[in-house]
Amino acid sequence: MLRFRPVYAAVLLSCSLHAAVFPADSYVSAIEQDRAKSNMMMRGPEGPFAFVARLHPKPGISSLGRDPANDLVLPVEKAPAHVGKIDWQGERAVLRLEPGVTAVVDGKQVTSIEVSSSPAHLKIGEMTLNLSFRDSKLVVSVNDADALKGKKMNPAAWFPVNPAYRITADWVPFAEPKTIRIPDTDGGSRMWKVPGYASFVIDGKKLTLQSVLSPDGKDMTFFFRDRTAGHETYGAGRFLDADLPKNGKVILDFNQAYNPSCAFNHLYICPIPPEENHLSIRIPAGALKYVFAEQVQ
Repeated sequence: MLRFRPVYAAVLLSCSLHAAVFPADSYVSAIEQDRAKSNMMMRGPEGPFAFVARLHPKPGISSLGRDPANDLVLPVEKAPAHVGKIDWQGERAVLRLEPGVTAVVDGKQVTSIEVSSSPAHLKIGEMTLNLSFRDSKLVVSVNDADALKGKKMNPAAWFPVNPAYRITADWVPFAEPKTIRIPDTDGGSRMWKVPGYASFVIDGKKLTLQSVLSPDGKDMTFFFRDRTAGHETYGAGRFLDADLPKNGKVILDFNQAYNPSCAFNHLYICPIPPEENHLSIRIPAGALKYVFAEQVQ
């Protein structure tokens, strides 16, 4: 799941959990600067518009390349006609490259790459291949930086920054973290660890949001949907990242709420906010619905 989590300036990181002790102007400026950086990233080679294909090998050996004779055809104009062969056996797969194909992993040239429990990433020219297992099935995702050339991309848009939507919520942990299944936009689902929920008040209404832990357990994400969804914001809902609770409190800064990657490119698979996180109010903060260039008259 590709995310554009903002990396905010130090002025935000030094904020107290109990009060907004920072200057409002500095807070607004920090978020606006980061939004500009996010826009640049979104429209770059690591952004969602460079994602051009998701390929599904079959167990056994599959050939991979631009040539239509391959089992897995790469829709990338400058890709090698024959990249190599994927040998998928059980929970392990190996991509062995054809002689003469120059590929790089973590800055080092390789002739093969293996994927098992952890994803593998391989760069060939301006193309990146990401190999991973999803529900015990191998998936090859293809990114092509050249696909961005000449492509019209509108910048993302947000509600105006409003410090009132930076909320110090009470954190209510579960006695034991729960593991729940959350549906995805492709009709599948995944298991997520839920450590507890945030309890807070907006406009006099008491609300709760359950979080999920990041894979490394170092932070949390809230998948939520509010009354702006489908009109002002992305229909499926938005995401909000947060630091782990401290002293029974967690900061929910809805000015940092962002669109999932599938809001920009249907090839992505994103979790859908569970019903427990459907809010009965409008939260006019954070990312607005993305408007594609072809939708502008």
